[in-house]
Amino acid sequence: MTKIMQLLFSMIFLFMGVHSAVAQETKVLSLNDCIEIALKNNSSLRNAGRQHLIARANVMTARSNFLPSVNASFSSGKYIQGARVVKQDVPVDYNPATGKYIYEQRQTFQDRIDRDFNQARISLNQQIYDFGRSMNDLRQAQASRDASGQDMLSTRQAVVQNVKVAYFELLKAEKLEEVYIDAVKLAEEQLERSKTMMAIGIASQAEVFQAKVNWGSNKRNYITQKNNVEFAKANLNNALGWDPNTSVEIIQETSALVFFEYKFDDAVKIAIENNPQIKSLELTVKTYLYAERAAKAQYYPSLGASVSYTRSNDVWRRVYSGKLNEDYSASLGLQVDLNLFNGMRDKAQIQRETLNYQIAVENLAEQKRQIAAQVKQHFLELEAFKEILDIQRENIDAAKENLRLQQEKRRVGSGTELDVTDAQVQLTRAQSDYVQAEHDAKVAKARLEAAMGIIK
Repeated sequence: MTKIMQLLFSMIFLFMGVHSAVAQETKVLSLNDCIEIALKNNSSLRNAGRQHLIARANVMTARSNFLPSVNASFSSGKYIQGARVVKQDVPVDYNPATGKYIYEQRQTFQDRIDRDFNQARISLNQQIYDFGRSMNDLRQAQASRDASGQDMLSTRQAVVQNVKVAYFELLKAEKLEEVYIDAVKLAEEQLERSKTMMAIGIASQAEVFQAKVNWGSNKRNYITQKNNVEFAKANLNNALGWDPNTSVEIIQETSALVFFEYKFDDAVKIAIENNPQIKSLELTVKTYLYAERAAKAQYYPSLGASVSYTRSNDVWRRVYSGKLNEDYSASLGLQVDLNLFNGMRDKAQIQRETLNYQIAVENLAEQKRQIAAQVKQHFLELEAFKEILDIQRENIDAAKENLRLQQEKRRVGSGTELDVTDAQVQLTRAQSDYVQAEHDAKVAKARLEAAMGIIK
């Protein structure tokens, strides 16, 4: 029995170990993989899609005003009235002089009444004309539907932008980690050289300590950057809609950054024409314009028509027989509804819709200014990065050559350890500055594409 229990526990622990290994499996993702995952998981995008479906349903509701409404009702039952004594006026004499009957109130006895009843009715109502109220309601619903579609597109582009920013931030963090790894190795090699040179009497103990301090400083930077990588991974997981602790690795892009060929004025024009937030606000302006017109139409009458056909009889089969010309009643008519007074409600509604329209116009103008400012900011950033990246490449080459010269001078005894340390620091700074500039330029490009409404 003990061996069986041991075997059972071993299998349980083995299963838990396998499950844990599967759960911690690292997911290797490209940028396109990240975008597809985020678009699938993002709750804001899903809700934007649901809002669009609601707006489409509202269009269907608005269209129903142009269609007839058809209703049918069927009822069957039994009518029972118990025996009772009632007072009522009954004729008791006739006055020939006046030609009128003489009535007297008397008590009468009514026996129990017990009869079946059956009824079938079908009716049709059709609105004919309401001075554009229904048409403006439909146009308002259609504009609102189109605006929700632009909101959904705007949400989608925001998701793509957030993923790209998180992806490039992680890529930058990993590149900087590689820079600091190389810096630690370089400082460690310099520390070993200093120890060797002290052993043969070329370097002092102070220079060894200085090299050790330099190594420790670079080691600290590496540890800090290693944590930054984990923070960046958590941010990427959040953008993907995953648990922040999910183990992920990204496929680092090797392609060079491609800058825009647009001129600033062209970029602003494209943004004004394509940005989904602006398009949504333009449609919102139309929505309130149509709402205002529909509200004003409340002052005018509406014309409608109705048709009804009813069959009723105590006998069920006479109501539901095929003889439609028996046991029936029918009505056909026109109806005019005119709102004479409803407590100033219509006036208040017009004022609300007019103010909503004015607010939407102001919001649209403000959004255009903001988008133009965003385009200018990111456009200038990219223009600056073109020159900055060239400068940083030259700085790296110069820093590498300077480090080589300082190491050679130190080797032959004409330089100092401080000069070598400074050269190492300058190289590390030049490399980290280049990495930051390169990936910050990619982030600026993503944000510019989002502002222009062309991000994919």
